[in-house]
Amino acid sequence: MAQPPLVTRAMPERDTDATSMKIAIIDYGIGNLGSLSNALRQLGHQPILIDDPRRLEGYDHAILPGVGHFGACALRLRGAGFEQAIRDRVDEGRWLLGICVGMQLLFDGSDESGESGLGILPGRVERMQPGLRLPEMQWNRLSFELPVHPLFASFTSEVWTYFVHSYAVRESEHAIAWEEYGERYVAGVARGSLLGLQFHPEKSSRVGLRILGAALGLEVE
Repeated sequence: MAQPPLVTRAMPERDTDATSMKIAIIDYGIGNLGSLSNALRQLGHQPILIDDPRRLEGYDHAILPGVGHFGACALRLRGAGFEQAIRDRVDEGRWLLGICVGMQLLFDGSDESGESGLGILPGRVERMQPGLRLPEMQWNRLSFELPVHPLFASFTSEVWTYFVHSYAVRESEHAIAWEEYGERYVAGVARGSLLGLQFHPEKSSRVGLRILGAALGLEVE
């Protein structure tokens, strides 16, 4: 039976002199910064909140979080000056992980808002199938594209993760994982060192920590 989501209340830290791997979390005023920071600490790494896009280039690993309304997230991200810094990072083949709305922002746009996305990946985020309880707020089973991406290669049994969303991507040439909720939706994408997860690994208990750890362990191009 699926485990309940991991509950955390720790607040994120700013820069310290810890010797563990330092992971940049893009802080544009929206996102699960506390739970994500706590998950990184549990993996033995140090979360660093970055609210200045000029500092982003100093980190090998960067995470783009996001929760709530697509348009609000896109506007805040642009207002904080991160759009070009993220584009440059992806163009250079440097490691970036988008989580939930952070993954959605990688696409062209969303039915939720007239505000455009970053357009790094082709495709559009659509409202999920009508007639279902929305938002989907539950554990759901992942299925994987073949051959299985290295992010999920170590799993030998069913993988359940925690989702909270009403909008999703239906198709993507970069899909590596899927979920079923009335119909099939993209649960994960990858293109080189660019990764995206629709579910919340930081709220998916031990399985989520394992996925997040595997993502951080992938080679940075």
